[in-house]
Amino acid sequence: MTTPAPVKSTARARRKAARAAAGPRPRLHMSIYGFLVAWLVPNLLMAALVLVLALIPSLQEFGSLTPLLTVVGLAGLVVGLPLCLLVNWAFRHVLNQWVHVLAYALVGMLYGLVVLTQGAGGILPMLIPVIGFPAGILMGLGRVAARPLVKVVGGPDEAGDAGADQHPGQAAA
Repeated sequence: MTTPAPVKSTARARRKAARAAAGPRPRLHMSIYGFLVAWLVPNLLMAALVLVLALIPSLQEFGSLTPLLTVVGLAGLVVGLPLCLLVNWAFRHVLNQWVHVLAYALVGMLYGLVVLTQGAGGILPMLIPVIGFPAGILMGLGRVAARPLVKVVGGPDEAGDAGADQHPGQAAA
């Protein structure tokens, strides 16, 4: 007895044809200025905050905070830049920009882990939330500030993201 030849499913072919006929999926496009607002400005603000804290004389009793400038700079360059680019690429088809804001805030929270590269002795691990929480808040706020610099491309609503944050039943104004 012979085995019958497998029958290919036509459902997969129909889905593929329907997807090709529908055209490209809408995606978010952030300009270079938007990326600079969302990534560089929060990093500069974090560095300025650490610099101001390093200049307060009463905080000098605990030691110099100047090495934190290097930690914040390395965190922004080594962790922040690649992960923010990855967030932009991975979530390009997610039109709800609040998902992007939360992802940027999560990237900022990971800045605190760079402290562990500086050594794990003494009071240093306690600096993880001191760097991570403000960086997370600043990165989230930076992405919120970049919302006007992001547009929807390739979908039926290429004029902007007017309908991206609305409920599907609401009319775009």
